Amino acid sequence: MRRRPLVVGAAGLAVIAGAGTAWWRAERDSEAAAPAAIDLWTLTFERVDGTPLAMAALRGRPLLLNFWATWCAPCITEMPLLDRFASERAASGWRVLALALDQPDPVRRFIAERKIGLPVALAGSDGFALSRSLGNGQGALPFTAAFDSSGARTHQHVGAVSADLLDRWVAGTR
Repeated sequence: MRRRPLVVGAAGLAVIAGAGTAWWRAERDSEAAAPAAIDLWTLTFERVDGTPLAMAALRGRPLLLNFWATWCAPCITEMPLLDRFASERAASGWRVLALALDQPDPVRRFIAERKIGLPVALAGSDGFALSRSLGNGQGALPFTAAFDSSGARTHQHVGAVSADLLDRWVAGTR
């Protein structure tokens, strides 16, 4: 009889120790898997025409930053909406940049064939790390983030954006 409470107590301690160890390992693994912070405003990308685009030049006004690729069906579907947003919101201070996570030639063809007017730059495969550092934990496309005029990220969305979502973002970003 006396051994039973001792055995139950030891079993309880073993469960607590096992749970604690599992929690510690999960925390350690999630920290190791977390993307390194990348300072967006220090980066420079190549535009589709070959000229450099320094992100620091886009700071000071609200920015809509979209990560996309020519092989991404939802990206292609939302591109006309982003192009329209760029032209309609420019007068109110918004800037839009589409960062292509793709090879230069397909991007240039896509822009020319669809007559896209919004600024497009080439991030290549390095853009996935940047999008992850901005909150795209899945690394999915399309991914869009909004920044206020101070450069702080205010919104983010994985998947194609809608006009309603962009309107809400505009209303909540200065």
